[in-house]
Amino acid sequence: MNTKTLLALAILLLVAYPSIAQNFPKDTLRYEIIYDYSYQVNKEDTLSKQKEQMVLKIAKNFSFYASLNNFKLMDLDKNWKESDGLPDRKSLPKTRVDYTITKEYNSNKLTFTDWIKGDTYYFNQMLDKIEWKLIEDQKEVLGYVCKKATTQFAGRSYVAWYTTEISIADGPYKFQGLPGLILSIYDTNKHYQFIVSSITNNTSVCNTADIAKRPIFLTKEEYKILKKKYREKPSSIVSSGGMAFPKEFNDLADQRAKEKMKFENNPMELID
Repeated sequence: MNTKTLLALAILLLVAYPSIAQNFPKDTLRYEIIYDYSYQVNKEDTLSKQKEQMVLKIAKNFSFYASLNNFKLMDLDKNWKESDGLPDRKSLPKTRVDYTITKEYNSNKLTFTDWIKGDTYYFNQMLDKIEWKLIEDQKEVLGYVCKKATTQFAGRSYVAWYTTEISIADGPYKFQGLPGLILSIYDTNKHYQFIVSSITNNTSVCNTADIAKRPIFLTKEEYKILKKKYREKPSSIVSSGGMAFPKEFNDLADQRAKEKMKFENNPMELID
């Protein structure tokens, strides 16, 4: 293989597999916002609602969104590596939200990571173009004067309350693009709801790579195929850890996955 061919291959690999630094920025924070998040996993069963606290960390040029318990687990991981003992598994924080979202303001890029059977995968996309309708209604949320906005996103109708007192065009999950920070947002069926519980100034350093150990790059389409495959038949996805399980164990896991999929019929994004 000649030098020109090697150079072309190297460039292709750099484009196809972006570097970790390009996808997981690091900087000093400005704000840390905690939202109370509730969601209904079965569209007919109001008792299927789950609750979790989510965190939006905002730096100058990016934001980082993840479960509060994910951040706690990350801190525990750092601490036990520096100590002599392992943490008690029973006391570990638990989360049902394994994904994280990084929004980069200057490039309008979104990086989505997800944990699937022991590995962390990620893909990049442009920020969703959300068409907001601004309404003059006002109310107070957590002591901030907020204005109302509505939109359609991924098959659902949403109502948002945002404050121009914090002039950052961001919010929980993938929501962004309003002339101020989103403090409350919910779909009109109240199946998915976010309400701010605290806003603090934070000057710690946020390294978005800390939560993704040896992340594996996929295209968005490849991720969707892998996620669907895992949800339908988890035994078909082999973790990089290389652990093998008995057939009876795999069959039971696959059967439970089928039952779970049948019950959890109310995803946040109904359409792409």
